[in-house]
Order: sequence, then C-alpha cells, then structure tokens
Amino acid sequence: MKKVVASLLSLSLVLSASVSALAAEPAKSLKAPQKAAASVTDPYEPNDSVEYAPYINSNVSYTAAINHYRDVDYFNFYAKPGKFNLAFSTLSPNSEPITILVKKPTGAILNRVVTKGNTSFSVDIPEEGQYSIYLGTPNAVLDNRQIEPIPYSFKAVFNQ
Repeated sequence: MKKVVASLLSLSLVLSASVSALAAEPAKSLKAPQKAAASVTDPYEPNDSVEYAPYINSNVSYTAAINHYRDVDYFNFYAKPGKFNLAFSTLSPNSEPITILVKKPTGAILNRVVTKGNTSFSVDIPEEGQYSIYLGTPNAVLDNRQIEPIPYSFKAVFNQ
C-alpha cells in the first residue's frame, strides 16, 4: 500500500510540474500573423477586408488602430445619394502617414486622402448602396517595415 501511495504522489508531482510548465508557455495562435510592434486595443479587428468590416452609423465616433505595418482597416456603411463627410484624428504623435479611401463595392475610389494628423473631407455619394472606408499606411500591402501602432478616431456623417 505504501508503494502505491508513493507512486501516486510521484506521479502527481510529475503531472503538476508538467502542467505548470505548460501554463507558463504563452498561447500561440496559428491563424493570426505575428505582429512586430506592440498592439493597441482595436475592438473592430479583424476588419482587414470588406467582407469582415463592421458597418458604421452616421454621426457616431469610432476609435480603432493600425497595429502593424501590414494592418489595414475597413468599415462599411450604407448611404443614400448626397454628401459624405468624414473627420479623422490620429490619437498618437506617430509620424506615419495614413491613407483614407472611400470606395464603392466595385472597388472604384470616390476619394483618396493621405494624412499625418487630423483631417476632414467631403465626398459626393452618387447612388444608394453599400460603400466602404479603407484606412492603412500608404504601402501597407508592400511595406515590411516595423511601425509603432497608430490609434485613430473618426466620425462620418452621411445620408442613411
């Protein structure tokens, strides 16, 4: 009986040490790419394509971030013909430029703005339908430099 208890205690200690070692190992995601810079909380990720982009509402502020050199952010909206106004602000002193595109579902670009800070602009929405806003560094697809995360905020006002 003593041998069985001693064996169980030894097994318990070995298992406990193994579990502790595994718990200390950081979790790794096979789906997510490794990001070079420290990330900033972005509640809208993943929104790296129109298909995964959240829909935004008119006259509501949104805060997100470009977290690494290949990160791009899309936001969808549904609008009727008229003016689309966008006010954009960076929330850090980062000197990286941000490209902002307002696009039709066909990919046609209605407006393109590159900014290193705060900006606002208007776009004419030609017809009722779905549109998207694209935000990213100018060469996000080709760029392989490390960047500091760029938190930003924007508000769009449009006819719904």
